[in-house]
Amino acid sequence: MEIPFYDATDRQLARLAVRLAELAAWRDREFFSIPEARFRTRAEPDWRTITLGERWPGRDCPVHIQLACKLPESWAGWPVHGRFDLGGEALLFVDGSAVGGLNPLHAEHRLVPAAGRGQTVLLEAEVVPYGPFGTPNREPRFQEACVLVPDFGIRSLHDDLAAALDAAVYLNGSGRREIAARIGDAIQNAFVRIQLPRSEPEEYLARLAHAAAHDRAAELVEHTESLEAIWEDWSFDAAPAPLPEGTRTQLEAIRLRFAAELDQIRELYPPEGRVWLTGHAHIDLAWLWPLEETRRKLRRTFYTILSLMESYPHLYFNQSSAQVYAWIEQDDPELFEKIRQKVQEGRWELSGGMWVEPDGNLPAGESWVRQILFGQRYFQSRFGRRPTVAWLPDSFGFTGNLPQLLLSGGLPFFFTQKLTWSEVNFFPYDLYHWEGLDGSRVLAHSFFNPPRGYNGRIDAHDTGSTWRNFRGKRFHDTTLLAVGHGDGGGGPTSQMLERFERLKGFPGLPQLRMGAVSDFYRQIPAGIRNLPVWVGEQYLEFHRATYTSQALIKALHRRLEQAVVETEAAATLAFALAKHPYPQEELRQIWETLLLNEFHDILPGSSIRSVNETAGRQLRLALEKAEALRRNVLTPLQWQASEAVPGSRDLVLWNLSLSSRPLVVEIPETLDDQSRLRTADGRELAFQKTENGCLIGGDVQIEGLSPLSIRSESGEPRPVASPLRATPRQLENEYLKIQVSGAGCIESIYDKDAGREVLAGRANQLWIYTDIPRRFDAWDIDESYPLEGTELQAASEPELVESGPLRAAIRIQYELAGIKVTQLCRLGTASRRLDFVTRIRWATRRTLLRALFPVNVRTHEMWAETAFGAVARPTHRNTTWDQAKFEVPAHRWTDLSEPGYGVSLLSDSKYGYSVEANVLGISLLRSPIYPDPHADRHEHSLTYSLYPHPGDWRTGGTLAAAQELNAPLTVLPSTRVDRSPTPFFSLVDGSIQLAALKKAEDSDDIIVRLFEPYGSRGQVTLRSGLPLRSAYLVNILEENLSELEVKDETSIRLCFTPFQVISLKLTIAEHLT
Repeated sequence: MEIPFYDATDRQLARLAVRLAELAAWRDREFFSIPEARFRTRAEPDWRTITLGERWPGRDCPVHIQLACKLPESWAGWPVHGRFDLGGEALLFVDGSAVGGLNPLHAEHRLVPAAGRGQTVLLEAEVVPYGPFGTPNREPRFQEACVLVPDFGIRSLHDDLAAALDAAVYLNGSGRREIAARIGDAIQNAFVRIQLPRSEPEEYLARLAHAAAHDRAAELVEHTESLEAIWEDWSFDAAPAPLPEGTRTQLEAIRLRFAAELDQIRELYPPEGRVWLTGHAHIDLAWLWPLEETRRKLRRTFYTILSLMESYPHLYFNQSSAQVYAWIEQDDPELFEKIRQKVQEGRWELSGGMWVEPDGNLPAGESWVRQILFGQRYFQSRFGRRPTVAWLPDSFGFTGNLPQLLLSGGLPFFFTQKLTWSEVNFFPYDLYHWEGLDGSRVLAHSFFNPPRGYNGRIDAHDTGSTWRNFRGKRFHDTTLLAVGHGDGGGGPTSQMLERFERLKGFPGLPQLRMGAVSDFYRQIPAGIRNLPVWVGEQYLEFHRATYTSQALIKALHRRLEQAVVETEAAATLAFALAKHPYPQEELRQIWETLLLNEFHDILPGSSIRSVNETAGRQLRLALEKAEALRRNVLTPLQWQASEAVPGSRDLVLWNLSLSSRPLVVEIPETLDDQSRLRTADGRELAFQKTENGCLIGGDVQIEGLSPLSIRSESGEPRPVASPLRATPRQLENEYLKIQVSGAGCIESIYDKDAGREVLAGRANQLWIYTDIPRRFDAWDIDESYPLEGTELQAASEPELVESGPLRAAIRIQYELAGIKVTQLCRLGTASRRLDFVTRIRWATRRTLLRALFPVNVRTHEMWAETAFGAVARPTHRNTTWDQAKFEVPAHRWTDLSEPGYGVSLLSDSKYGYSVEANVLGISLLRSPIYPDPHADRHEHSLTYSLYPHPGDWRTGGTLAAAQELNAPLTVLPSTRVDRSPTPFFSLVDGSIQLAALKKAEDSDDIIVRLFEPYGSRGQVTLRSGLPLRSAYLVNILEENLSELEVKDETSIRLCFTPFQVISLKLTIAEHLT
């Protein structure tokens, strides 16, 4: 056995630790165990009796355990506590009232403040056979039920000495040996005065055995060898030795003398620095446990916090996420009212300002708006106040335009801790201004507290190292630290709060203060000179696989984002034009489903299987509701035809954008050769039969609601001149000539207008890679993954399956063990977009599937769409910062452009992209095994596209192409027909895009949200097809900022700046009929 070297102070502190462990055995003055309990499950509701140490009869959770105990008459007037291990996490009730959660970190709770003589106490618990992190207890047992009288004299002295020893150990390890030695001497002097009853060995050993089996076991095991490892049983028949009364009478004097010695040390070594503490319990709304368990975790944690607040008036606690409070309001109204009272007292802080703590990369801009709008409105309606701190400690990076939305939503302060997880480059700032794409700034802060992060403890290590690691000292003298066990751990503990009282002004350590997070930000002086500024996205060099894992959830999320915005806009127009009732409640429910599933372990795909299955069901159901609602609200917008035409039927197309779109749409019905399609002005349209129905197209621009009529006519159909040429190895239209190899790759794309080759090598290479990251299976892709890759080869010759006149397609199939990929390489007339319509049967595990496109473009940056904007990223690997971005998030498109020409890569459901030099890559699927061993083990349908274009992404139509791919024109069957195409809003002379059209939350006004997506500046005129009485510029909470001039009841002139989000509130002059 190797014996480590210790210096004198090390040895002294180690000896004192053993003495402290011995003293801990007397923390309980008197105690007894409850020998049996009643037990039942939901499946078997009849009570059964179980005895201490017995395995549960069943695991159908949650189970209910009931205990009754009669307190000894000698305990009358004493406070009585209970310490429990019932087999898993539990919510404890005393005489019918919830008192707190039970887990290994919160095992002890007060049962009665002062015992009545011979009082009987009824204890009940709702228990699940799982630990705080969702770890299953396969054989749960009724392990411990100890009722005790605390010895507060011993506990106070023990906590004094334990805090000092903790500080001494930390200071000694930090090079402050002189302070540590002085503190050690003071602790030693205290122990000299403490007389413990060691003269009666059986009673003494029985006391140690009790402590070893209960709360203080950890200290005893650590410092006296494991008692359970001894051959013989460690049990004794004698009653545990009580503390001698002579010792008890000296406890206060010992404490006072010890405090005096610490005061002397403090004069020589005053506190250094300041740490602002906030109580916290980071509870993932779903992760390693399902949503229903989260709701139980919340109740357990919040009852614990409220109980602690009764005993510790200095405790402040912050909790984010309106969804959390909404669940509590629904599940436990009594608890909700207690929380509301603490909010009014100022000790329970509302933080975050959002519906949940969402993923920071994947939600679209309007989803971010609704996270804040729904969150802030809920907080205001239930508590009469709104948070000011965007509390996002655990999200995996942050989109670049978020500061603008935070400021607009009343959140001038931003907190995260996750950026300290970057594995290549350490994020350089922890007190700084974060500047968004538009120039908006929020005050941002982080802290570095390894390894616990936002699950900090109030101890010397976490407070001291957090201060030591604080790099913003030159600008401010205080850093934040969140303290409390998260993920069901219940938040701060009584031990932490006791230690706060002892360490808040301790020699050589930072001064501690506990308070509201918002007050921490407010006490930072405004206008600090040279405060660092971080501009744009905050990219986390970690957890890059969260852009790809659980593809089904991401695809449903993308579709629902688009569908609910379209449905909302349709409902708004039906309300304004046809007085149709606005379905506000239905839309609210759909939005709340979307927002909940943007939580930072659901949308990223880093949760267990049941969470993913629930998310899929919820998103699919919400999507069905949104689509049905959209059909319903669009019906009143279709005007009755003047007379029915025999043998005819009608369709209505809807384009929700501020500019016209070319008519390309697929309908789910088959037309015969006698069918004729015509627009409202009589132009005949071509159509093509497809596998799923019929494709319609023509040289027609669709604005607003546009009718089409379908009639049956005799005679030959009008011949269609099609520029399409197609063979099994070639596709060609007006713009592009495409060659396909026998192996399935694209060998060549020749741009006929530009007179240049688009590719620099074989494109649409499909590669599979062994995908076993160093850790965090669902979260991570390692930079070394390309070392183990295999390119897929077509299993058969390409096959021509569509040949025009509107669209041509070649089918290519690939097969490998556990993988089958079927692709349609598809090109339409008058289109520069080459689609890869892909169906994948995916069963293989720990595998990554990607598509690669070497393009004939030279540039040093790739542009990618993000929420309400775009961000540039390097195509080279010059620095470690560049190298770390081997996989990056993007929304609907990425682009490589050189002056005059570029190529975009589009997707309808993917978020993980790469670029190196001129090679664009997209991650299609991956299959981690933790925490969901069956991740994405089913069939997938997706489309990605290559889009060569003149100019760059700003001028070459990339955004329009991405919109057409992700949001096809809406088609409705109808027996009515509009008089003419109806654009409800349009733009003149501008590049602004529409984000949302909705009814205002608190009035019948209309909200129009616009955003500038290109990084340009200018003016634009918004024209309305509805007569306007007034217009206001508003924030995203729909609060007026300034009135705008309305000209002729139809137009508003707007100035815009790069990447600006503009929200307007319009009052309609009258309803149209």
